[in-house]
Amino acid sequence: MAEGRRLAIACLGFLGGLLLAGCAGAPPQIVALEPANNANGVAADAPVTVSFDHAVDHGSVAGRFHISPALPGCEDLRAAFGPVPPSVCRVDWSHDSAAFTLRHGGALFQSGTRYSLILDGGVTDPAQVSNGLDHHWGFSTAGAPTLRSTTPGDGATDVGIDSPVGLSFSTAMSSEATGPAISVSPPVEGTRVVQNSRDPSRLVVVFGVLLNPRTTYAVTVAKGATDAHGAPVENATTLRFTTGTGPSGRDHALVLARRAGQLASAVVLAATSAQTPGDPLPAATVLEAPRCTADHCGRAANGAPLEAYVDAALAPDGRHLAIVARDLAAPVSQDHLDLLDLAGGTTPRRLAGDADHPAWSPDGRVLAFSSGAGVELLTPGDGGSTRLPPGDRLIGRPSWSGDGSVLALPVSAAGGMVRVDLADPLLGIRYPVPGVAMAASQPVLSADGSLLALELAPAGSARGGTWLVRLRTGDAAPRPLGDALRPVAFGDGGALLALQRPTATDPALVRVSVAGGVAGDIDHISTALDGRGVDSLVAGSGGRTLGYVQPDDTGIAQAWVENADGSNTMPLTAFAAGGLEAVAVVLP
Repeated sequence: MAEGRRLAIACLGFLGGLLLAGCAGAPPQIVALEPANNANGVAADAPVTVSFDHAVDHGSVAGRFHISPALPGCEDLRAAFGPVPPSVCRVDWSHDSAAFTLRHGGALFQSGTRYSLILDGGVTDPAQVSNGLDHHWGFSTAGAPTLRSTTPGDGATDVGIDSPVGLSFSTAMSSEATGPAISVSPPVEGTRVVQNSRDPSRLVVVFGVLLNPRTTYAVTVAKGATDAHGAPVENATTLRFTTGTGPSGRDHALVLARRAGQLASAVVLAATSAQTPGDPLPAATVLEAPRCTADHCGRAANGAPLEAYVDAALAPDGRHLAIVARDLAAPVSQDHLDLLDLAGGTTPRRLAGDADHPAWSPDGRVLAFSSGAGVELLTPGDGGSTRLPPGDRLIGRPSWSGDGSVLALPVSAAGGMVRVDLADPLLGIRYPVPGVAMAASQPVLSADGSLLALELAPAGSARGGTWLVRLRTGDAAPRPLGDALRPVAFGDGGALLALQRPTATDPALVRVSVAGGVAGDIDHISTALDGRGVDSLVAGSGGRTLGYVQPDDTGIAQAWVENADGSNTMPLTAFAAGGLEAVAVVLP
């Protein structure tokens, strides 16, 4: 016996207090530990692996392996080695029986704790050669996760009524566990918690509806919140902030949404940029149509909306919305124009009946819309209005020049021919586009109002092209920019963004050089837009932002936004199956 022990010791090395690999015929020796001896910052659910230099007898290990302090629910580690281990912990052996791993996802290490591990002497290999030495090692676990910072900060005031709440923790968090541990008081409908796509330590509380103006909210992270390894926060934390009277200063979009098979019954206000890269874009329902709760409500069936939102326009300040609402219960469908001031709540006021196609001026002071057979210019600030001279009926949204000096009006002439009129809002005059005798549509004005792009279709032709008209020169004859193009917006530098619709390939977004009012190079823009979203494409003021509707990977129609160069594509909405789906995007 003594001779065998001397032989075993002669074959062993010693590293970090642990006996390492020996030689042939020697007792089994530990060659690796995970976590390593004296490791720090070990995760709460980190498995413990002990590796030997050759196979060991499983039964000789069970009952000899100990952890102090004990793991709650897994105090008797012998059971973890057994054929029916507890649900909270179990031991798995490697295929060659030279290593075992304790997995304890239901019996976590405590945060900020020093653990000691012991493997008593007596571990044997299949040949019954025994290692009679005790082995001791230890490690320290990571501290409990803490909430390091919030956006807005605790005590913040004048917070936008559409603002989400960003929560940044000391480590990566479990959104599945932490989401239910976050509460908001007073409660906000549709609240959800989303993890930042780039930073797993940041969670974002997104509200489904606008917050109430001038209201103090409390957001609490309770003790049920855990990090990605299950370690809970030590203490509950509450932050408080007070809202202002309007939305945040970020750019916004409107999304019209509906349930399948119905007209649009909801208006959603969505920011087009995130608080922090990787955050979801906050989207809050501003209006949702009431629904019929009786067997029928006039023409509306049970469960159907009593009102539809057929068009909307968002003022550049993001505070004022013009909404065209249609009464679905009346014997005859009736459209009316409402104005919603977000600083005054969510109850719109009636502006006009038999009204449609609202469009805000770039400074947000004037609202143009069709009123009966005419076009009205309303200044909501003082209630003043101007009616443009009579003409053909407006059939689409007016297009403003960037300086507000010119309006382009898509109209329908006698006999059904579509064409474009121009108007000077300051002088109150209206006149046809000079030199254009063909059917015209899709008018787009440059920032200074000197250039007009529009789609012209020669008589008898099913396809047209984009033409350019110089409005402030002696030669206003339209010049062709390209066949099968539909103008979208003038962008930075005066270039025109357009949709190219070739016959053999999918539509594409292009940038057309129009220096000096003459067509130049056409460059293709790489974008996430595909053929399913082409007809919904819109551009924001200045042509810097694009919005459209197309299905996500699950087939649900979502609203999307991206830069005019095709970069930074992001979803404006996150509608779920069986609920709403996007119909249209409106950019100011």
